[in-house]
Amino acid sequence: MNASTRRIWPRFFALLLSFLVASCGSDYTLTDQFEEDLTRITTHLSYFKDAHGRYLFVHGANVSGSSKFPTVYKPISYVGKPFPLDEADWNFQQLQRLGFNTLRLVMTWEAIEPNAPGEYDQAYLDFIEAIVAKANEYGIYCLMDMHQDLFSRHINQLFYDCSDGLSLEDEDDIEKAKTCSLPKSQWACCAQDDSECKSAQASPNNIVRGDGAPKWVVQLCLPEKEVYGDSWGLPPDCVKKTPKSKYTTDFFPFTLWGINAFLSLDVNRCFATFFAGSQIYPEYKVMEDGVEKNIQVYLQDHFAEAWRQVARRVSKYPNVLGYDILNEPTGIYILFTVYALFWKEASSAPGGMLTDAQVNELLEDFTEELVRQGTSQEAAKKLRDVLRQYDLLPRSTAQIVQSGFYPQAAASEYKPDINAALALNLNFNRNYLQPFHKKVGDVILEEDPDAILFVELSLGLSDTGLAGMMAFPMLRPEGFHQMAYAPHYYTDIYPEIGMNKNPRVFTVEEKFFRDYTSEIQKAIEPSTFSLGNPPTVIGEFGTYFNFGGIETSMAQDYEVSSVVLDRYFESFEKMFLHHIQWCYSPENTMENGEGWNKEDFSLLGPDRKPRSALAYSRPYPRFLSGKPVSMHFYSDFHYYDPDAYIPDPRREFEVTFKTRETDAPSEIFVPPIQYPDGFYVYLSDGHCYYDPDRFILYYYPHKLDPGTLHNLRIRPPYPDYGDRDWKYFFRGKEVITNP
Repeated sequence: MNASTRRIWPRFFALLLSFLVASCGSDYTLTDQFEEDLTRITTHLSYFKDAHGRYLFVHGANVSGSSKFPTVYKPISYVGKPFPLDEADWNFQQLQRLGFNTLRLVMTWEAIEPNAPGEYDQAYLDFIEAIVAKANEYGIYCLMDMHQDLFSRHINQLFYDCSDGLSLEDEDDIEKAKTCSLPKSQWACCAQDDSECKSAQASPNNIVRGDGAPKWVVQLCLPEKEVYGDSWGLPPDCVKKTPKSKYTTDFFPFTLWGINAFLSLDVNRCFATFFAGSQIYPEYKVMEDGVEKNIQVYLQDHFAEAWRQVARRVSKYPNVLGYDILNEPTGIYILFTVYALFWKEASSAPGGMLTDAQVNELLEDFTEELVRQGTSQEAAKKLRDVLRQYDLLPRSTAQIVQSGFYPQAAASEYKPDINAALALNLNFNRNYLQPFHKKVGDVILEEDPDAILFVELSLGLSDTGLAGMMAFPMLRPEGFHQMAYAPHYYTDIYPEIGMNKNPRVFTVEEKFFRDYTSEIQKAIEPSTFSLGNPPTVIGEFGTYFNFGGIETSMAQDYEVSSVVLDRYFESFEKMFLHHIQWCYSPENTMENGEGWNKEDFSLLGPDRKPRSALAYSRPYPRFLSGKPVSMHFYSDFHYYDPDAYIPDPRREFEVTFKTRETDAPSEIFVPPIQYPDGFYVYLSDGHCYYDPDRFILYYYPHKLDPGTLHNLRIRPPYPDYGDRDWKYFFRGKEVITNP
């Protein structure tokens, strides 16, 4: 480095201050600049823009997976999730240092309205408001997320792991699991007979469950059951009562827990009641304040009012990015429709019994219809195999009555409309999800008229029809003037279908050359297909950190996980696509991951230190003062094809944007983990300065001509081989300028 080009920090800072004094006053500081950055975000076509006119780029983390279950079970309280207030500063410092400018704040309906309709947990609402306020101090936006998976944690199965003992949180669950005597079961065993326990296949988990709705909602959706009675959650063969279906749930302990969305009748019934109760159960009414309401209206009213409580608390904060109305709504009702179809046939069969031939014919007809609606032949075959393997097909009206699907009493208000049930899978997003979003969104807008409403489509059949024909997709709900689309995308990382499946085993080579771009493009297609091209954010993506087992993965320094994450980010950067990673959880442990179904996605490891950070703590533009054009970052996990005498562009970041639209600076986050020895900055025009306390590079382009492209490139120190046109070199508070 030529000493004649060196300029020490005081001289640069004096020049900086002279520039700032001219425009902002003599007492203006970098802290002032940072604090003025955070303004309420609005939507503009397919972009997010701040009050300064800059383009926001969302680079976020979900916080957190452990928010799916309570902090305390008696009485139920979620205060302290995702982390206690006295640990908030430590966690926000971590998030800020890693570079996240947005967090998707995971909440559940149960956390807000846990015990009874209309009784809100004010302590939890106080807590959530405090978390949003603290995020504001750190310059981090919050996307408020009402989370659910498989409807509720009160739909579950309990297990006794003979090798490790019981590790359930709820003492009642522990006592129930101890009473179950099921020798040599593939998923449960009891402590009363050690020999049976030793010969049984020990489960890697003590409970598989959902999250979201409170118990009182589940009880309304499954009215004939004793939700959380003495036997609730035990495997059916453990229950000594008849009919067994009344005293427990049909929830399966699949390691790939999400399969229950398709194969649990109880989960299907809860979602059908919540989304389509007016059509499926037209006679099911609930009295509230002297008014009789259909069950769907009643439940959705309470869900919307729970959102009102949140919006009322947080709408005043400028860092509220928006409201994600419902996480991953389920829109495919396999078992529910199977039961409706089989009831229709069995009710007219001799003795209400179906023959094996009839059962097989009905199953073939059903799966062929799914194929006609867009399901792949491979998926349909796998579905047929699973339905047969786990004996999920009903064979008589008596069995269907016993399941709770169809009440025995002829005049029961819980009797489903069979024709409505058979049609439930078809056009679910337009028929049921769109009006639901409209209803809830309108309530949020009453409290926060400037809200950006984030919508997700259901997990179900495609909205785009077959080869573009016969499409009946969801549209932007009327009155949603500020809306964003928030689909999720996970690559092939999940365990195989079955129980007690070990984590997947991958080699680096198996993932190294993957390109997820085309699959991500499919995931975001509805944005332009029918939703009006709003801003699109991948609201969840991520990878497991326990491939091959957590010990193996740790010994390899999470290399496979790092490669998978890098492939995600290279696709996002290529597409300039907003993204929020799943997840950041300080509760992660070696034994239980985030603590919910033993998932292990957390960016913090069991030692509470970031893992695979070189893959996701990347340079990116927090804000751009012109329309984005292109961006890339080449991490250590990028595939390099070397050119002779030219160094690999390791850790090179480059962003290009169009004509400057505002005097406010573009901001580039420059992660310290990527540039411990400092970094060079190359500019097409203009000047910049660096805030080493917050790792933000401020860039002021000079040219204002229409059509001008502004370019900024960053690279770490390595042999330049003639690449000497850099403008600045920053290392902490030291700066070198190149005249």
